[in-house]
Amino acid sequence: MSWISLLYKTYNNLEKANITAKNELLPMAHSTQKAHVEITIDAEGNFIRAGFVKDTDGKNKSLSQTIIPVTEKSSGRSSGIAPHPLCDKLKYLALDYESYTGENNDEFFKEYLNNLRKWSNSEYSTLKVEAIYEYISKGTLIKDLIDNEIFSIDEKGMLTEKWEKTQEKLTEGKQKDAFIRFRVLDGSSVPAVWQDEILQKKYINYYMSTIENKGLCYVTGEIKNLSVNHPSKIRNSGDKAKLISSNDLSGFTYRGRFKNDTEAVQISYEVSQKAHNALKFLISNQGQVIGDKVFLLWGTKNEDLPKLNSDSYDFCNDNEDLSEYADIKSELAKKFKNKILGYKAQIDINTEVAIIGLDAATTGRMSIIYFREYKGESANDLIDRIEKWHKTSSWYIHKNKDVMFYGAPSPKDIALCAFGIEKGNFIEADKKILQNAVERIMPCITDGAKIPRDIVNALVKKCYCPEKYSMKYNWNKVLEVTCAMYKKYLYDYKGEEVVMSTDKNNNLAYNCGRLLAVADEIERYALKSKDSSRTTNAMRYFNSFSHNPCKVWGVITRKLATYIDMLGKSGDYLQNLLSQISKEIDSDEFQNVRNLDGRMALGFYTQKKEILDRIIEIKNNKETK
Repeated sequence: MSWISLLYKTYNNLEKANITAKNELLPMAHSTQKAHVEITIDAEGNFIRAGFVKDTDGKNKSLSQTIIPVTEKSSGRSSGIAPHPLCDKLKYLALDYESYTGENNDEFFKEYLNNLRKWSNSEYSTLKVEAIYEYISKGTLIKDLIDNEIFSIDEKGMLTEKWEKTQEKLTEGKQKDAFIRFRVLDGSSVPAVWQDEILQKKYINYYMSTIENKGLCYVTGEIKNLSVNHPSKIRNSGDKAKLISSNDLSGFTYRGRFKNDTEAVQISYEVSQKAHNALKFLISNQGQVIGDKVFLLWGTKNEDLPKLNSDSYDFCNDNEDLSEYADIKSELAKKFKNKILGYKAQIDINTEVAIIGLDAATTGRMSIIYFREYKGESANDLIDRIEKWHKTSSWYIHKNKDVMFYGAPSPKDIALCAFGIEKGNFIEADKKILQNAVERIMPCITDGAKIPRDIVNALVKKCYCPEKYSMKYNWNKVLEVTCAMYKKYLYDYKGEEVVMSTDKNNNLAYNCGRLLAVADEIERYALKSKDSSRTTNAMRYFNSFSHNPCKVWGVITRKLATYIDMLGKSGDYLQNLLSQISKEIDSDEFQNVRNLDGRMALGFYTQKKEILDRIIEIKNNKETK
């Protein structure tokens, strides 16, 4: 239960820091719902006007998202009668619902009105609650909306199925299922009931006074009002999966082990509400979603902590375009170091940090697939492992077509490159395969685990098949990520630290990659003015070369002769480089070797970059003269 205890502490700390509902931290006994229609009334409960609620407005993406009071039963309702206390759907609010839809809603309306009456008559009532009660009691809600051209009716005077009075793209397709929220002109500065913090506090006190289910809370160790139905909507507003549930009374979820659900676990309403609302807030603000899975690193004091699934560029970037720096490698290293020091500066003996991963195997059940907890100085160990991941997995990676950085790729990019295929201009992968791969990479970042061999092997295989990528950028991305992960693989399994230099590596596969890189550049350079888009022989035979380098190299060199002749003396540098690399390769070993490993990719990339850097240096020298 440590995860829920940590989230409970987090909520209390956020509350003390005055992180209110405006910042998406929900109050207890409240949830969110997308509203479609907004009704304005006066303090006496008289209708004034109504309007449609836009879902978005420019940069504001949550105009329709409405904070509403809920009960335990209503917050997770899927069937039966469970009205929300204030704002709700038409069938709960409208006495004239049957007159305009032909569907009987007596039980729904009576339950809603009875509950609202009790709140209105209690010591926790407000003018807004009383006004809404007075208005609902008149029973003219749908008529008012028809008269104000919100709802449309057919020739028989019944509600049409679809909206005909608006061009707004409402989230609810049918008029009869519209969700209604209220504004009350009661003289206060906050007429919107979903923004009234005084009303929210009044409802919390009212609802807590109605709960009569005392018991021992397993989290706090205190006798408190217990929760029976725990919240859903954890990952997003449409999420029905719950972390804690025990509603299978007719099956065998707990029978045979416990007499009833409370023997398994008892959690107070307050703890459940605060913990779940803290989790929703944290996921919304700093959680990282991969498919249906969510990964979250947080501290109970809302510490600034790194995002686990980011690449090194995002790790360091504070909305700054780092591409403007001439030496992005040094600049990124400096920013990375400062970030690490900043994270560590927040850690003391009272620090409590945790990582949680969530996934829903079914629509209604959510599971914790990953959990780690760090207390006190042990949080420093986590930061150290994250730092080590980024350093030992660093390579030159394209963030996009215009920005390149030196650092670790993101786990999502690793999974995409390893298991994805090119579709149009992008690399895409099956959602389940993608999220499972990311889940397996997570311990490499947080626990210092070795990179899974099969992921590295998959990357190498993809990298050695450039012909499967019509977009050069996509294959280059696969090559970059492969180099980063093979570098990590050599560090993890063989204790080798790869240095990006052609002078400090004398491995056969590495030098074979260099040979292929020079052959590719010779042909590209020769065709530069004729057909620069044509695939070179080096790239065409890339995969075959990796399996049988000696045999395929003979084919490549025969075809290369024509391009060497085309270059003449302008190709001397590349020809000399080709000869130099050939001398470093043992001929007997070259003849017998098969199936080159990932070092070939390292050699290919490093040699290509060395040639490109030389070209840029020569060009810059000419411009300065």
